[in-house]
Amino acid sequence: MTAFIASIDVGTTNIKVNLFDETYQLHSTLSYPHLDIVSTDDVFELSFEEIWRNIVAAVSELLEKVKMSELEIVLTTAMHSLQLLDEDFALVGGLVTWADKRGSQVIHAETNDLKRAQYLRTGTPIHTMNPYYKLRELYVRGLKVASVKDLLFQRLTGQWVLDKSNAAASGLLNIDSLTWDEASLEAIGLTADLLPRLVEVDYNCEALAILAGATEAGVKVSVTIGTSDGISSNYVFDDLKNVAVLSIGTSHAVRVVHTSAQLNPDYQNFAYYIKPERYLVGLPSNNGADVLAWVNRIFNSSFKELDQVAELRPDTREVFLPYLNGERAPLWDESAVGHLFKLTRTSSRESILYSVILGMMFNIKHNVSLLAELVDFEALGVVGGVMSLQAMPQLLADVLGYTLYVPKLPNAETLGSIAVSKNITFQGNYRVVTPNPEADFGDLYAGFLEMSERAFL
Repeated sequence: MTAFIASIDVGTTNIKVNLFDETYQLHSTLSYPHLDIVSTDDVFELSFEEIWRNIVAAVSELLEKVKMSELEIVLTTAMHSLQLLDEDFALVGGLVTWADKRGSQVIHAETNDLKRAQYLRTGTPIHTMNPYYKLRELYVRGLKVASVKDLLFQRLTGQWVLDKSNAAASGLLNIDSLTWDEASLEAIGLTADLLPRLVEVDYNCEALAILAGATEAGVKVSVTIGTSDGISSNYVFDDLKNVAVLSIGTSHAVRVVHTSAQLNPDYQNFAYYIKPERYLVGLPSNNGADVLAWVNRIFNSSFKELDQVAELRPDTREVFLPYLNGERAPLWDESAVGHLFKLTRTSSRESILYSVILGMMFNIKHNVSLLAELVDFEALGVVGGVMSLQAMPQLLADVLGYTLYVPKLPNAETLGSIAVSKNITFQGNYRVVTPNPEADFGDLYAGFLEMSERAFL
């Protein structure tokens, strides 16, 4: 019987589905945007029911493509999601995402010693992205605590389990014992029986027969729990040695897979368990390509125009601090805001647009530099829509000073989730971007760091 694998990636903005055959050749791609969003200054919630409807629609369409065969679904989801449930698994409230800022009052009231201890026990940074702090504010005793991953798996299979890699980003997993952290649960008023059972990333079981007409299509469906989006992005590049991975979406993050957790309370890097002797170590930022989308809205520009500016590289003295969404690493300051400095009467549209692009990239460079102090790497694998532009990747390589590897496969991170759950290394097909040794951003970057320190440190 022919076998197919569907990699389903549920992110913060959309659902991406790639269907592969048994030789891992891409057959088709589906995408579903999240439309039912509640967003205020403090709240950022999605609708789990909307996500579930789109998952059902995706699986139904896949079944039409793979009749009389086997279909394995591998799940990938964004980190840090939180969904409260009653005893019958009915939803209580919305699906809370990492961008939700509730829990900030708890963080500000906590002593530094308690925050440091919490970080060292769990490897999850002290920030409102951390579900532990949201639960300290939102939790009602007796409710179940789920994430988008385990709730999807429960509806698909009837089993309520969660991969340890996603659990590691919840702030509730003890990084040493790899069990639910007793001190964290006690602080919340939560008990382990109200949390999903913990499993490894390769955990697989049959899907419910009633699912989207699988029986009628003659398809045997199983589901693999899979991992998180950050981890799947890194495993896209598992064929490369000494490579860190940079993801540029709405936000950005730079990460490496390491044999042990590398915790640094000063940097507040994350260290998330993947599987035995493998940890995801890195630094996350709130500000990635969303900064470029913002400047397009303000200046009525476009990504095409920004790419032209990146190619022209006009003279600029302006310094842009890109903290439009507050900031995680390197500032860890939710109150941080964007700034544009050194405007003069000679400032032009192009010079300002260029300063915004550089501000985003200098912020990335800062986090890349901090990660390089924790672990060694020689190049960067990069995923994100902005890398499909022509000039932007070269500018990024010149700013960072690293060779960049950009996958040619669309939505390549969906293949990464298969790689980590099946312990497979795929041979990638990359666009390689080498930094120009004559490019010099030293003075501009020094000015960026100086203005950032003046404004926030």
